[in-house]
Amino acid sequence: MTKEEIMKEKMILYSTLDPMTIEYIKNRKQKKLQDKEIVGSMQEEMEVVPCKSDTGASSGQQYETASKYHEQVFSEEDDTNIPKPSAEIIQQVEEKGWLHMDRIESEKLKWMEEMPATSNTTQPEEPYNARFDFNGMLLPFTDENLTVDKGLHHHGEEPERPGYSLQELLQLSRSSTQQQRCMALNTLGNIMEKSRKGWYDQALQPPPLPTLNERNIFLLLRFSLDDSSVAIVTATLQALRSFLFSEADEICLDRLMGLGDYKEPCLTVPPTDVKNISILQDHELAQLDTVAAALRSDIILRIRYILSEMRPPPPGVTAALEILARLARYSHEAAVSIASTPQLLGTITQHFIPLTTDRLVSEDAVNDVYGVPVLAAIRFCRILVCYGGRLVAENLYFYKVLNSLLSYITGHSGKHSINLCIESLRLWKMLLLRGVGLESVGGAQFTILSQLQNLLSNHDIGPASELACEHAAALITVAGFEPSLRSHLSTLLSKWSTQLATVPSPTWASTKLVAMTLMSAGDISLMKPLLISQGSNIFSTLCSSSNLLSGLVQITERDPSSLPNLGVLGHEGQLLPAVSHNSCIPFLATVLSVLSKSLCKAEIQTILNQPQFKKYINKLESIDWSLERSWYTRMELSLVTQIVRCGTLLGDELNSETRESIWKLSIKLISALPADAPLYAREMVRTALSREKLQVALLVNDLDKLKFTQTVIEVNLDLPENLVRLYEYFIKCNGSWDQPALPKDWLYLPLVDLYSKCRNDYDYCGFKHVTYYCSADDGRLIAIIFSLELTLPELVEHLSPSVRYSRLLLAYLCDTLFLDQNVSPLLTKTISCLVKRYYKELNFNTEVPGLSSFTDMFTTLCEHFSATSYGNEGFGMTLLVPLAQRHDVHYRKLLWSEHAGALRSLRTPLEMLPMPLQEYLYPVEEDISLIECYLTALAKGIVRREWCPVMYTVALHHTAMNLKEDKSKISMKFKPRVEKLGNIELKKELLNYIPPEY
Repeated sequence: MTKEEIMKEKMILYSTLDPMTIEYIKNRKQKKLQDKEIVGSMQEEMEVVPCKSDTGASSGQQYETASKYHEQVFSEEDDTNIPKPSAEIIQQVEEKGWLHMDRIESEKLKWMEEMPATSNTTQPEEPYNARFDFNGMLLPFTDENLTVDKGLHHHGEEPERPGYSLQELLQLSRSSTQQQRCMALNTLGNIMEKSRKGWYDQALQPPPLPTLNERNIFLLLRFSLDDSSVAIVTATLQALRSFLFSEADEICLDRLMGLGDYKEPCLTVPPTDVKNISILQDHELAQLDTVAAALRSDIILRIRYILSEMRPPPPGVTAALEILARLARYSHEAAVSIASTPQLLGTITQHFIPLTTDRLVSEDAVNDVYGVPVLAAIRFCRILVCYGGRLVAENLYFYKVLNSLLSYITGHSGKHSINLCIESLRLWKMLLLRGVGLESVGGAQFTILSQLQNLLSNHDIGPASELACEHAAALITVAGFEPSLRSHLSTLLSKWSTQLATVPSPTWASTKLVAMTLMSAGDISLMKPLLISQGSNIFSTLCSSSNLLSGLVQITERDPSSLPNLGVLGHEGQLLPAVSHNSCIPFLATVLSVLSKSLCKAEIQTILNQPQFKKYINKLESIDWSLERSWYTRMELSLVTQIVRCGTLLGDELNSETRESIWKLSIKLISALPADAPLYAREMVRTALSREKLQVALLVNDLDKLKFTQTVIEVNLDLPENLVRLYEYFIKCNGSWDQPALPKDWLYLPLVDLYSKCRNDYDYCGFKHVTYYCSADDGRLIAIIFSLELTLPELVEHLSPSVRYSRLLLAYLCDTLFLDQNVSPLLTKTISCLVKRYYKELNFNTEVPGLSSFTDMFTTLCEHFSATSYGNEGFGMTLLVPLAQRHDVHYRKLLWSEHAGALRSLRTPLEMLPMPLQEYLYPVEEDISLIECYLTALAKGIVRREWCPVMYTVALHHTAMNLKEDKSKISMKFKPRVEKLGNIELKKELLNYIPPEY
């Protein structure tokens, strides 16, 4: 329509409407478009007279008035306040008739201004807010290469800096604009992924993952997961996967599969004080246990709905399946709960484990994975069977998963073929281990046989890739379930072991393949070419691939405490040595295990005589172990356990030096083995406390060599035959993998247990609050502990002196056990020897396991000494140790003020002190309140040279030395009091004191 036709129709419309209605509509439109201040100031000028049907003047007047309005509004704005890009747009408003552009909003126009030029482009010395790009990469403080056209500059708190902070991304993830939400979620996911890989260990404090967890990132993602948009749900699944799932850990767990006593860890949080989590709110539970919060939020049902109804793209499907895999690793109950979710397994097996692989072969890029085999789905099913057990295996068998697996193994899947075969064989093996589908191996015997023959012809250890070795290892483990194929496995073992002996640089994959073939074939005689070869490079990387010798520290601050992971990546993403590319530790552990079971002493002797193996044993004996609690150290602990077994098997055939080194390894293993390996721990206790080491005659002979200060040194030792059984009692059967089977101070466990009975309420035959009194049997048992520490110091030499001293003190708090004729001389000698050797290393401010405060313990000792000691010199000697000048003055003030009544009973002679007297005299005391206590005790005769020589000497020395300083505050305060003393001898001693020379 032309302009004239439009105006004509407009006039017709005006003529049919009531003038009052027209005026109401125009006034309403004006109120919406105009600012309140502009409307108030220009109301008269903008008043429009109602149109009449027979004229067209009003319309022209309206356009003219509007034009004047625009001119006036624009003219009122200072041109200097309008950014140049905005001014260009404003000029086009009238020409193009854009709606709602007739009002200038200066605050919004400022967003289009150029960024202010920053004069300081250097990085500040103080910490600054971290900003990231869309890939999750940490950006520098300033970067001239990142121009505004990269899309990283925005109107945040620091507009001159590119990138987004965590707080800004969290805010954008709740935006009502879909693109902003997806961008924020994807960026957060990238940041969490890189943080989990250790990229920001040294750069960001605190680390991103704990920071996001404190801001309830899980609840934010869980809410986003309920969105109806497929794009937002897909981005949320990927971000949630980055938060929950550790790809590096999962890859290394797959590499360990099948080696040794295979098991996988339950990733639960450590025990807390919260007993009933049902009373916690969602945000509280998410901070305490993220996976438990996820399971409570019905996330499994939501993922089932997403997979079955929303049908996300491939990245979303993979992320959803990996999230389910992480939830299954939480516990057996979680795995069973996932498997029991209605229609979930059916949906996954139907859509992602189909019978055919045609689409993988025909399509180069698969944009819709429904109806296509998905590796993550097969892997999830394997993890579910591993944690859920036979019940889950039977469910998968019901859905005919085995048919699909056999189809993948025998068919061709294009470029995905080998990965698909590996995962299929692993799941098949897991089903067989659960006793499901055993007949399938016999049915596929000819297929397996043809693939074994192909390995014999074409697979060589040297040039084979890691994937090819993993495929061969997976196939061999399945073939091991068919007895008729054992001969073929033996042939392969003979071939590969011969090749491995000549490979210049054996890899993890090649040694794993030989180890798993050995386990399946069970014929160690075929390994002789490898074992006899002195030039084999198998042992060359033994020390460099050791976790125990690495000196590394387990990374704990990278992940939130509510979401534990295995931590295979050390600082800055460094892979732990035990799972490195050249590690041969799992292979050696397997070989020694088979050799010891087969009683092959000659072959074991050959391995132990290898120079690199001897070096490894010597280092293990002399160096403090690291990464003991890491899951990936299990294989190395298994290797060391096999070394001890082999040493026990050979016995006297080994030289004395090697035999002694292996015995010391058994002592270290007792506190290093995980609590979920109780059988190994018991075996190491039996080795460490073997009959050869605990012969009564030898112990008594060693005790006779010690010079006891007591006149009564007749010590009756009675080693019970069940001494080992006593320590085995403290090994729990169902422990956690991240806790030791026994603590490092395991030798003192009977003493700690006896102390607990004496100090706590004792329950006997259902009667509570029964006081426990130590018996003669308790005395004999504790005497044995002290005799072992004196004669076999290797049992406790890895403990710090502070821990040993704290544990020995418990003997003085167990009723009057310290007065027992067997216990007293041994206890006194043990503490005396310990303090004499390590008094400079004692530190009572360090943390001692099981001891909340040494101050509280010292207070209890003072009270017990006053009540039960009868002036026992050994008890007094022990109580004097924390009073040395090198230790905190608080201990001296406790004894001389609050427990001054114990001073009269401290009869320990000077010659019985376990450390030099100068440790109590220098440096001179400067605490004025303590000097006052010294002077008071001297003046009142509480301490006398006759009955408490040590305390008298200490008080006299420090008081007199301070009186010599004429201008000191202490001297000015106390010297007049000393001069007024009625005790002339004491006054002379104080004023004419001559300090001893050292």
